[in-house]
Amino acid sequence: MVELYVADIMSKVSDRRAQVLVLQEKDGLRKIIVALGFVETQAIVFALRGVDPGRPLTHDLFGSLSGAFGIELQYVLIDSINDGTFHAKLHYVMGDEVRDIDSRTSDAVAIALRAGAPVYIDDELLNRMCIRDENNGAISIPITAADEDTLRTAMENAVKTENYELAMKLKEEIESRHASQVVNKDNEEHE
Repeated sequence: MVELYVADIMSKVSDRRAQVLVLQEKDGLRKIIVALGFVETQAIVFALRGVDPGRPLTHDLFGSLSGAFGIELQYVLIDSINDGTFHAKLHYVMGDEVRDIDSRTSDAVAIALRAGAPVYIDDELLNRMCIRDENNGAISIPITAADEDTLRTAMENAVKTENYELAMKLKEEIESRHASQVVNKDNEEHE
């Protein structure tokens, strides 16, 4: 496992109103990006800046409840990615009992910041999904980390610039997501 820290929060290129969280490995240069909603952005910024909102936010309440019942958050583990979305687990301990609770990554980071708990990612997942610095300060991200709208825009631009090899890779990624959604829906109907 590789420890991560919050390196930045910035506007998403495709939608200036949306935010992304940049998590960077503690002792290195690899980074991942995680999409944020307004509430999660606010919760993370408040935790980073030590802002006291006066009344507890949802993430504060979660921490207070955990503490009141003797439940300790030991760490957060970002353990998978599905359809361009990272998934995380909150690793809790209560006495001799250990539990991993599924969480959205943005919520897990907001809770971890309040609890002073580290955030980890599997090294292989980080290698596969990290963003890379390119020339002139631009970054590239793996296509599996991009949302479908970003993929479609990139595919259209690749066709316009006659980069058909890239356009085909982007098309295959989009189609693979739809195929997995059909398989998942079929599995749910048979259960």
